[in-house]
Amino acid sequence: MDEEDRRAGRPNSHWAARLDDVTLQVRMSDDTFSDKVGVLRIDRILHLVGLVSVGKSTLVMVLAVWAAQHDRRVTIVVGDNSAAMRMAHDLSGYGAVKAAPVMGQNRTRHTERLHRLQPPPPGRLIPIDAFGFDLVSTACALDAVRGGPQPLAVREAPCQQLIETDPEAPVDGWRDKPRRTCPLWYGCQRHEASRQLVEANVWIATPWSLVHTPVPGPLADDSMRYLEAAWRRSDLVLVDEADQVQANLDEMFAGAQVLLGPTDEAWIDELNERVSERLRASGRAQVRSHQVRRFTLALGHARTAADVIYQLLQRDRGRAGKPVLRWMDPDYFTAWGLFDDLAQDWAGYGRPSGGKPKPGWDSDPLYVHLREQFDLFIDNPSGASGDVASGLTQLAEAALSITEEDVREQAVRQWLTNLSDQELVAGRKISPSTFDWTVWRLELAIAVAVVADRLNLMLAIWPQVAGELDMYDALPTEARRPPSDLAVAVPESPMGNVLGFQYIEDETRSRDGELGEFRFFRYAGVGRALLTGLPDLFPADGSGPQVLLLSGTSWAGTSPRYHIDVPVGAILSPPPDKLTAISKTTFDLDIQHTGERTTPIWVSGRYGAARTAALRDMVKALTRPGPGSGRPNRLERERDILPDGRRKLLLLVGSYHEARYVYDELLRQKSSWQGQVRCLIPDDELETGWDDGQLLRRGDVADFGTDSGWLLIAPILAVERGHNILNTDGVAAIGAAFFLVRPHPRPKDLAYVTQRINQYAIEQLRPHLVDDEWPEYERLSRAGQQRRRAAQRQWRRLLHALVAYSQLSNDERDRVAWTQLVTIWQVVGRLLRGGQAARIYFCDAAFAPNTALRNDDLDDASTSLLHGMRGVLAPYFDDTSTDTDRHLVQALYEPLYQALTTMGDR
Repeated sequence: MDEEDRRAGRPNSHWAARLDDVTLQVRMSDDTFSDKVGVLRIDRILHLVGLVSVGKSTLVMVLAVWAAQHDRRVTIVVGDNSAAMRMAHDLSGYGAVKAAPVMGQNRTRHTERLHRLQPPPPGRLIPIDAFGFDLVSTACALDAVRGGPQPLAVREAPCQQLIETDPEAPVDGWRDKPRRTCPLWYGCQRHEASRQLVEANVWIATPWSLVHTPVPGPLADDSMRYLEAAWRRSDLVLVDEADQVQANLDEMFAGAQVLLGPTDEAWIDELNERVSERLRASGRAQVRSHQVRRFTLALGHARTAADVIYQLLQRDRGRAGKPVLRWMDPDYFTAWGLFDDLAQDWAGYGRPSGGKPKPGWDSDPLYVHLREQFDLFIDNPSGASGDVASGLTQLAEAALSITEEDVREQAVRQWLTNLSDQELVAGRKISPSTFDWTVWRLELAIAVAVVADRLNLMLAIWPQVAGELDMYDALPTEARRPPSDLAVAVPESPMGNVLGFQYIEDETRSRDGELGEFRFFRYAGVGRALLTGLPDLFPADGSGPQVLLLSGTSWAGTSPRYHIDVPVGAILSPPPDKLTAISKTTFDLDIQHTGERTTPIWVSGRYGAARTAALRDMVKALTRPGPGSGRPNRLERERDILPDGRRKLLLLVGSYHEARYVYDELLRQKSSWQGQVRCLIPDDELETGWDDGQLLRRGDVADFGTDSGWLLIAPILAVERGHNILNTDGVAAIGAAFFLVRPHPRPKDLAYVTQRINQYAIEQLRPHLVDDEWPEYERLSRAGQQRRRAAQRQWRRLLHALVAYSQLSNDERDRVAWTQLVTIWQVVGRLLRGGQAARIYFCDAAFAPNTALRNDDLDDASTSLLHGMRGVLAPYFDDTSTDTDRHLVQALYEPLYQALTTMGDR
């Protein structure tokens, strides 16, 4: 590879030297790791880890070239499409390698991102070393022959949707005719990426392109996703940053999204605004599409029904006993569950608090009839028929059309009064326990059923609508439906697949009169099973590929997000001199204060205006003039003591929005730093301001290593992994980092809950003994029922728990500590490249509350995340430890443990 770089005139990548710099240690039978084996053997699945920044990506590139040159087919999984195109371009420069990216479906977004990431230099139309543009063409070959005044928009090209028409035949009914592939498809530039995959021996994909992108019909007789195609054709699958891929897969099959609420994340409000704007800008041209018409109506209905829910909750606040608010399950609720409670109550089986209804309720004829009618309504709120279901349909229509709350309530009251006089089954009438409460609860149940139905429709037709409106990015990844054709490969969730809602109020905001967040979540399966079970994903099709999982932090104790439940078989280690240098990394508490250093600044645990004010105080404290000549502030002093070539600092915050706020506040405090500060922004953000030159796209973050700026502000998760920031010497350009916030899941974070239940599910998939007390013919079903009930208890316990560090049980606190340990260590890894030491400072008082308040009590693992991190690592560094993973943990985390230990207890 080095010789081919030289012959092609490419910069020397020093492949041989970089590989020589890495030591391979293979796990032996006594669970120690030996560097005497010298052979990397991949048999079905190999989990390979290494200290952050050790060179795992180098191994991926070299191994891919070696495999291609030995007639093996390889699939590499990376983090984003831009990285996939870059890697395909680089790998294709080596002999016998034909590399191609597996592209997602959003061609416009990929093209725009590629142009933004490769801007041409002044005086040129294209970049000097351009890559990928031949794979993202938006041109349609039919434009040359159709004679239209305007070229077809990207979404309008009928690549596999051509319809043969007869000029003499009536126009009506043409949409129902068979769809055909364009005869120019096999030569059209737009589909070059798909055609290259046919001959390529190296595929580079992202988790999303594998799971969500179908193989084009012209290339495959069978309907399949690229995941299945890669599984069938590949000899080797290389998964880089495998722990992050695991988290991505979990999110695809278990997503949550705020629908309405006081935050910017409220999807229905945001989507309504964006769809309206898109339709307005185009003169509503897209409404010619049947699916767009269905979507806009469904969106309007969902929004109206959600507003009805909020109105009901607001009115319920003033009622004695709050019969609606307290009726909703605080963990989650569904239309089915709400109507089931009503069916039990109306049939005379009111559930006592905390208990079960009286025996016999589930076979009672009246309950069974009500349940059947309610199910008909839930399945089709706008068109159900039946003695009860049809009335509910009329009430649903009234809820969507009547603007007066009292009139809506009276309609429900009158319908329920009339129903109470009817014999629904022989000799039986409904008997609601408390009539007023039942009216209000029925209103809520109807509105929830309408929201659920319209939301399901919106998610089902979103791919077509997104294409028509060119709005692929408007639907968060977490809310998209996973493809149903992969259901065979993804285990059902252990407590049964769940689709439900949450209503969560913040106590402070509630006291101020604000309503809470209305969330939707869907749990459709254990997504991480696609990764851990990759070699045997489709057993009916024969044996699968060999799989290599690589990461620096995929062995992470009890972390539900990052720990991969596959035994580690090998470790990559840096040379001793670089390990010694990395081990000089230091961690220090640098808690900032307001005023005369009397009040510590808390950022974490605060929200909205309070959090913004805390960040403003943090910036003021860091830029406050200090002692000595010139009175340098805290950041200037740190910069000036760093070694030459590494005098750059990183300020870490919680989001891109916070990064921009801190950037603006920093320049307000220190206007003389104009041009020296960079703010990280998403790859897709449009540049519209005077300060565009100081905004750095995430994909361009490596440029910070050699530009004139010395201070970078970035979200923690945006620089956690995937990008090296190197100076001209090829080592880490940033010498110090300041954590202005403490990383931590949100208190009611459903992503954390689903990761925990997925971790539990993988554990339950292992062999377990079946109780032999039951008859043999019942053992399997009884065991399944026991596991299902246990999983449901675990699910509800996790939903009910508040993910607040100081309030967690010891076990859950350790899991959070392991998870945040990985996040922090991955960020620090950006500062260790090339065997360098880093200086890390923790500025948020939440990192060590007792120390911040100068309490007599020392912080420990119950109060401080840093102590918790040290606590979960400590057993593996005890000389008397016999844990089989101690050598592994020491290889991965020894510099981190040393840095945490030398901080002391203050």
